[in-house]
Amino acid sequence: MMCKVLVFGCIAAVILMTAAYGAPLLTELLPAQKEELLKASIMDLAQLKNFKNNFLDFYTPNDKQECNQTTLECYLRELEVLKQDVGEEDQTHIINIKKNLDYFKVGNSSDPTCKTCESNEKKKFPEFCQELKSFLQFM
Repeated sequence: MMCKVLVFGCIAAVILMTAAYGAPLLTELLPAQKEELLKASIMDLAQLKNFKNNFLDFYTPNDKQECNQTTLECYLRELEVLKQDVGEEDQTHIINIKKNLDYFKVGNSSDPTCKTCESNEKKKFPEFCQELKSFLQFM
């Protein structure tokens, strides 16, 4: 009995430390899992199609091949900006997209040969949304 308590205590400690330090519980996603996350993100993005915004511009990267991680980071930052200006229901979709795409981030993604997010062209939401969808399909 005491052994079971010790084992479960150790497992609980590992889970708590993992959560506290942000270490992922899964080391690598399977291709099918990655595809499901991307499909879910595209479906959540489609739910935002009715969002009307004529005053915000979003930095919209268009370099999908060489600068995958930088492009992903830029989209994640712009989604955070968008989250501040949408209703609660739409925020849920944005949170889901961000959560799904966080699995694709790889450590420090700053590549000196890639453009910074701020050097990308600013576009209105419909174009931003279309470019993001295209990027997710590419991934």
